[in-house]
Amino acid sequence: MTELLSGSTLVLLDALPEAALILAPDGCIRYLNRAATELLGHERSELEGEPVSRIIVAQSGQRIDTVAWLTRWAEQPNADQLRYLTLTGRTRSGQHLRLSVRVARLDRPDRLYVVTMRDVTAEQREHQDVKHAYLVVSRILAIADDAIVNVDHEQRITFFNRKAESLFGYRAEEVLGASLDRLLPMRYRAAHSGHIAAFQRDKAPSRLMGERGEVAGLARSGEEIPLEASITKVFVEGIPTFSVHLRDIRARKTAERARLESEQRFRTVFDHAMEAIALLDPEGRVLELNDATRALLGAGVAAVGTSFWMLPWWPSLTDARERQNRQRAMQETVERCAAGQQIRMRGELVDAARVTHVIDFSLRPVRTGDRVVAIVAEGRDITALPAP
Repeated sequence: MTELLSGSTLVLLDALPEAALILAPDGCIRYLNRAATELLGHERSELEGEPVSRIIVAQSGQRIDTVAWLTRWAEQPNADQLRYLTLTGRTRSGQHLRLSVRVARLDRPDRLYVVTMRDVTAEQREHQDVKHAYLVVSRILAIADDAIVNVDHEQRITFFNRKAESLFGYRAEEVLGASLDRLLPMRYRAAHSGHIAAFQRDKAPSRLMGERGEVAGLARSGEEIPLEASITKVFVEGIPTFSVHLRDIRARKTAERARLESEQRFRTVFDHAMEAIALLDPEGRVLELNDATRALLGAGVAAVGTSFWMLPWWPSLTDARERQNRQRAMQETVERCAAGQQIRMRGELVDAARVTHVIDFSLRPVRTGDRVVAIVAEGRDITALPAP
């Protein structure tokens, strides 16, 4: 080898931080530098004169055509494909490495090839791990229950999952690269850019659903969609990317309207019923009283949260023991109802030692499954009716 290259050249090769080989046109190793011996674990004498196939392993059962790849890569040492193509190297211990290679041709005095090798095993493993993580996250986002739309710093759409396709009526390929404005009603577009810019400057990394209130989206059909939104920003090399998670709340709003209408109907019936009605919890505390009940008790009575038997059913009953007996009897009746028993009885309201009202009184348990969750107390004034 010394007759082919000068001593200074060999010293220079040995000083290179990258592994380097000198190959003959037939693929035999003529020289390897110190970095190559350290990388491969061989002594120089073990490999000089040996075919390069001893350290470059064929892939997928294919034979390495050394002369072909030396000739091709030497002609194009900076070919784009070399950035992505690696070879498998084998060390003396049998360990496999992924090697990025470059080839240069020397024509003086005889043709030789200089091959530099860089170990990219860890790099490729890290790349594969990142790629795998990206694929996992992408698949999770693709099938997420929420619509997910990612936009770049220019508010151009970069990601559009399946739920977003279903929600807005666009296929992903139709909107990727388009402005986010396409998904917004016209009246919101001008202000929206300002909101995004303000969020970019804000120190908070995200705004969760419920923090922004209701927003509106625009479907392909022209329908406006009420949405809940959360937004997260991520900076990559100082450039922001925004991820918006959108939840369709049309069904919830419909259910909320139905609930409010149902409550309004209930309240209308409840408050205008001629019978006195009270709603109690299982412990007998008053949750609601209708107007007829309040009329029986008298104006200004604070009832909600009070035990039903402690209400002023007997306002002028002076005998404390008698009042306690009546309260205890009513408490026991409520407790029987809370245990699941339906009760109907007659009761009397007493004022100034005289009966002012005779009440046809009932207690009914309200169940969820086997559990009593409330008690409905009803009373009908039958004072004017003849005694049975």
